[in-house]
Amino acid sequence: MLFSLYLLIPKLKIQKWFLIASLFLLAALAFIKLSFYYHYGVKLSGSALFVIFETNTQESSEFLSYYLNTSVILLAIVLFLPWLLLIPFILKQESSLPFTDRLKAVKWKILIVLGIVLSLFVIHKKFSEHNIIYTSIASYSDYQTTKANLKKTLAKGESDILKVHSSDEKPQTYVVIIGESTSRWHMQLYDYARETNPLLTEIKDELVIFKDVITPNVHTILALDKILTFSDYNHPNKEENASIVQLANQAGFTTYWISNQRPVGLHESVSTLIGNASDQTYFLATDNYNSNIYDEVILPKLDEVLTQGDKKKMVFIHLIGTHGDYKKRYPEKYAFFNDSPPQTPFINKSNEHYVNEYDNAIRYNDYIVRSIIETVRKEEKSSYVVYFSDHGDELHDTMDLRGHNEYYGTPPMYEVPFVIWTSPEYKNQHPNLSDLNSFTDRKYNLEDFIHSFSDLSRIEFNLIDKTRSIFNQEFQERTRWIKENEDYDNR
Repeated sequence: MLFSLYLLIPKLKIQKWFLIASLFLLAALAFIKLSFYYHYGVKLSGSALFVIFETNTQESSEFLSYYLNTSVILLAIVLFLPWLLLIPFILKQESSLPFTDRLKAVKWKILIVLGIVLSLFVIHKKFSEHNIIYTSIASYSDYQTTKANLKKTLAKGESDILKVHSSDEKPQTYVVIIGESTSRWHMQLYDYARETNPLLTEIKDELVIFKDVITPNVHTILALDKILTFSDYNHPNKEENASIVQLANQAGFTTYWISNQRPVGLHESVSTLIGNASDQTYFLATDNYNSNIYDEVILPKLDEVLTQGDKKKMVFIHLIGTHGDYKKRYPEKYAFFNDSPPQTPFINKSNEHYVNEYDNAIRYNDYIVRSIIETVRKEEKSSYVVYFSDHGDELHDTMDLRGHNEYYGTPPMYEVPFVIWTSPEYKNQHPNLSDLNSFTDRKYNLEDFIHSFSDLSRIEFNLIDKTRSIFNQEFQERTRWIKENEDYDNR
């Protein structure tokens, strides 16, 4: 198609630069597709493009530095160098025929070819699936629709579809910690061979550790859209929707959103839109674009929030967690693991350091979660802290891959921690929830979290489904659908 357009350009100078630009465009598209395939073994998909649209400049920089290696550099040289060498030759060329004569020579052939290519581009499903331009345009349109729906329904302080029937009015402080990229496969609490959770293990008897919880998606934007709202596998990106933040608002809590993730992706991140419904929002990672990001900055802000005089507090904390580049997620003093990690068939000398960095990030995350629990403990009131991650990462555990990709969707990507701490005061006030350890073997998908959240927070409202609350006696295990009609438990 580009070549056909090239022949139809009347001015030679414009024709030359159009040719140069076209060659670079084709090389760039080939580089994006091939480098993505090199790292993940699959074609660039719509879900991967969602992540790209949601990414900010810092994440892009970290991603490039993390995955830029000799093979990718050689690929770039092979694809771009020939066109660089051709530029002087192209610019020196002179047209051998006037434009009118060239047009007569090709006659209708150009238009026929152009028509065929355009038809393939528009109507042929198989062709469009492999066309990065078409896929990008379609994915961006879906992304914008998702964001528009979220902004219309979830960015407001209250939701029209929620009717709160009752909520406990006694003093209470509840904290929901949303982790990032943390797989339970690398957590000591879940029998990982390394001491990645020494501090949480110290208070293990106080924790309720759910053993079989999965995330609905392995990419943040898609996962949080379901975890924090009424969206689910059967109803993704619901138009009539509400979030746990809005539910807390309408139940009389003063809500706080403390985030150590950047608030702006291509426009606004999904978590930013949901978080903006809070009474008070704090985005702490706005100035350090060229530095490492550590979650300890959240701790003084949490102290500040808890000193405020509100009787009912609901605090949402969004960590940067173990988001890659892993070595930028912990201070140097937490570089604890430097030896060979627990071996799998896919770990070798070239990738051991990535596993060590990930495990160090999890050990530092252990310190953050424990510190939050201890801060809330000092309140000496009815309190809970619930911690989960949006998704996990594969670290050469079950295949030779690092990171997360929906196409593969390995168990380390889906299987996330789900841990609860409750204060003595909470247990005394809610004896029916004092023995949650009897529920820890339940199979659960975090897409139902809004129902569990309301149950744990003692909020009764019109849309609660107690069969979807992991904390409720009425809970019913259901098929955990992932990807396209895939039952997670019968893969």
